[in-house]
Amino acid sequence: MQARKILALTVGKLIFKITTILKIGGGSAAPGLYALKIYPDLVSDLASQIPQTIVITGTNGKTTTARMLAHFATSSGLKVIRNSTGSNLERGIASALISCSHLPTGGLKNFDLAIWELDEAAFNQIVPKLKPQIIICLNIFRDQLDRYGEVDSIVKKWCQTLKNMPPNTTLFLNGDDHKLLSLKKCFKGPVFTFGVENYKIRGEEHFKKVGQEKLDLEALNVTLLGLDGVKFELKESDGLWDFLLPLPGIYHIYDFLAAYVAASKLGIEKKVIIQALKSFSPAFGRVEKFTLPPPGWRHKNEGGYILLIKNPTGATQVFETLKGELKPEDRLLIALNDNLADGTDVSWIWDADFELLQNSPRAGSRDFLIFASGTRASDLALRLKYAGFKPEAILVENNLKKALQQATEGLKGRLFILPTYTAMLGIQKILVQQGLKKHYWKED
Repeated sequence: MQARKILALTVGKLIFKITTILKIGGGSAAPGLYALKIYPDLVSDLASQIPQTIVITGTNGKTTTARMLAHFATSSGLKVIRNSTGSNLERGIASALISCSHLPTGGLKNFDLAIWELDEAAFNQIVPKLKPQIIICLNIFRDQLDRYGEVDSIVKKWCQTLKNMPPNTTLFLNGDDHKLLSLKKCFKGPVFTFGVENYKIRGEEHFKKVGQEKLDLEALNVTLLGLDGVKFELKESDGLWDFLLPLPGIYHIYDFLAAYVAASKLGIEKKVIIQALKSFSPAFGRVEKFTLPPPGWRHKNEGGYILLIKNPTGATQVFETLKGELKPEDRLLIALNDNLADGTDVSWIWDADFELLQNSPRAGSRDFLIFASGTRASDLALRLKYAGFKPEAILVENNLKKALQQATEGLKGRLFILPTYTAMLGIQKILVQQGLKKHYWKED
């Protein structure tokens, strides 16, 4: 068995080196994919060497929550391993473990903590192998129905997995998502709930709370600051604390609360968290700001933002954030792909509230330009037309590179890029080629 383990690690490290040299993914998944064929128990073997493990799952917010929690942990002096590229299937976790393993012993470096974000469908397969001390469930929305099925089936499967967890495991739940609250009945260990004052998540929308059970921690007195972030308060036993989160939107408060309660469980002091927030930067594509266009282009502008959209709820939350921000000189580039990682069923765009963008201050202006791109650009253009955008203002270009060039030509304001997952990776590659960004696997 040890020989197979060493062989798997050797093959994985070789693939990691090749993919990094060739710049074809930075070893985010391929090393683990092939190493697991040689030694299927690789993840459980290596993960058992890490004293503390946290698992984060949910439809939206996994990468941001994991990145934030890791930032808090490293700021407090802990040594952290995680699947930082967002590759959240077993092969992604295996790849992260392989990159930090030693040969010829097969041991890991001295890590204090593992933080793993898990695909909601892979959760049931991987959690028993990781044996986490903390599990965080962020939300559960419709996402890639061609892969996962209905929301209720996912929750039922989570429930079966949680029933088999030991009682010393702690479960953190978004208490504003009523579907997640049903998991409390499946779990024999301690459960901690968090949420936002006056919000309740039900299905695809937020509703005012009515008769909601008392949560263990709530964000109070929320003030939205547009793209600059959000302010709120947390009331705890030691008083009322003010927080300034440098990420916009209500949905990012939930990500912070999840990271905060997990960090507190780890014993990280509040003052460390507050200080760490000042230097926190989002993961690639998650309200990420970048300089655009490259030096030497003749048009001066205010730069660009990338905001990932991948399902009705996440997209609508992004639209909600942007609707009050758009100015007449700004532009939108929306890219819709239907690759496997995006979900091949793109009918979800009809459930996303694109009308919020049309109702922004700049909508209706004859100078308004919105660029539709990606493999399903025509479907997107049709949806935009039904959302109320003028057909002559919708420019269709399937090729991402050409669409980006067109969108930046003559740009005087900001460019907001709203891509699905593989379109986001495509945009990242283009920006790297233009010297505007580092490869995403180098951004930890």
